[in-house]
Amino acid sequence: MPISEKTLEFLWENRIKNNRDWYMEHKKEFQEFVLQPMIELVEKLEKPLHKIDPLLIIVPKVGKSISRVNRDIRFSKDKTLYRDVMWCVFGRDKKKYHSPVFFIEFCPTFFRYGCGFYDAPPKQMEILRQLIIKKDNRFLTAKQAYEKQNLFELDGECYKRNHFPTQPKDLQNWLNRKNISFIRTRKDFSSLYHEDFYKELEQGFSLLAPMYHFLIAGIE
Repeated sequence: MPISEKTLEFLWENRIKNNRDWYMEHKKEFQEFVLQPMIELVEKLEKPLHKIDPLLIIVPKVGKSISRVNRDIRFSKDKTLYRDVMWCVFGRDKKKYHSPVFFIEFCPTFFRYGCGFYDAPPKQMEILRQLIIKKDNRFLTAKQAYEKQNLFELDGECYKRNHFPTQPKDLQNWLNRKNISFIRTRKDFSSLYHEDFYKELEQGFSLLAPMYHFLIAGIE
């Protein structure tokens, strides 16, 4: 079963209701329309992702590769119990690496997918910057692959001030980022709802493989 309109309708209503009793009464809908499609999606992505990196953790379970629908509100001012967004994340073992990840995220207003770091440690970003400045082959391969495609955008928080004014302008866009991600965002849900959506992800992640291998150089 693919992700569908019912998937997003459940997420939206569940968040609006913001009520545990309502969620428990409709838990079968969550399992059928939200969880099961995500389990199937993760299972279909296992082989193509392991071709890119055999060390990626791909486990079709909530709390593993699949996000939780409930929020941890213990230390948050926002006491909303449930999210209207879900995601799948594929990275290396968190106990051994702070690694870049591949991901797919969706909510009632848009969906997106790509690869990149979440809060990359400064030390790892500095390693990547040195590879950029030295024009390491892994960076040049990633840069060439990025410039040949037009689906994914280079993203990530930038410094407010240019830290590398003497570097070529085409490198400054990479060097001045605190985090680096490559993301495709869409508001047309027709492909998300298609039973072959995993093939779009497979092709997209394959396109991102050189960028991922450059990012992984920061932890190896």
